[in-house]
Parts: sequence; structure tokens; C-alpha cells
Amino acid sequence: MIQRLQTLYLLIVFILSIVSLFSTIAGYNAGGEEVANFGDFAFNTLKEPFTQLKTTGPWALGIIHVAVALISVITIMLFHKRVRQMRLTVFNIILLGGYLLVYAFFAWIYQQKLNEIPATLEVTFQAKLTAIYPLVSLILCVLAFRGIRKDEKLVRSLDRIR
Repeated sequence: MIQRLQTLYLLIVFILSIVSLFSTIAGYNAGGEEVANFGDFAFNTLKEPFTQLKTTGPWALGIIHVAVALISVITIMLFHKRVRQMRLTVFNIILLGGYLLVYAFFAWIYQQKLNEIPATLEVTFQAKLTAIYPLVSLILCVLAFRGIRKDEKLVRSLDRIR
């Protein structure tokens, strides 16, 4: 049922999740140039002396985004089962909220690690445009939930009339 507005919202959430998976979401600048960045699966240092920094990547961000994309597609396919759609959409909302918290945690951790390296320049955090995609996805999931709930109320009221 592509004509339902909540289906379009969930499709946009899927697209934003896929785009976010393959792009960088934050960068760290020192002296006007980018010295490090990270995406959903990797943390990359670009300039000396920061290349000596050994850390693991933010793999949790990537796993959450993959889960959000899969749940969005599954939710679109369950258009006959509105109650299950609402539950999966609420789960997506929780995952996206968790993503934002984990993103803030990793940004803070990497900021601390980069500032520990003895360098002459202070490292500053810079969020990229793709960093707002999870927030937009969260808002779209809330709108999709409201649309699904509205459809469910309509169907229940029509059942009551019969």
C-alpha cells in the first residue's frame, strides 16, 4: 500500500539509513583542516601525529542503522497487520533514540582521545550534514506511527458500526 503516507515516511527512513551507512557523520578539525572522521563502522585518522591513535570503530552505530533499515522495510511489508506495524515502528523509534545517544558517546570519546595526543593545536568536533539523518528518521517514524494508529482507529470504528 504505497499510497499510505506512513509508508512513504518509512521508505524515507530506509533511504536515509542506507545513505548514512556509507558516509561520514562527524569530523575533527585542528588548525582549519580535518584530522580525523568517523562513520557508522570506522574511525579514521587522516593527519600526523593523530595517526598513532589506535581505537576501535563505532560498529554499534552501523549495526543500529542496519537494524533500522531492515525494520523499516519489514514494517512497510506488514501493511495488513497494523498493530504489528505500530510495535515495529515504536521499536524503530527506540533504536533511533539509542543511535543518537551512542553517536554522542562516540563523539565525546574520540574527542577525548584526540585531545590526549600531544599536539600544538586544539581538536574541535564538527558534525556533518549526515549526522541529522537519524534525527529526521526519528521524526518520520513518529509521524508514521501516528498515521498507522489513525488507520487502526478508523478500521476499529468501522468494525463497530457493522
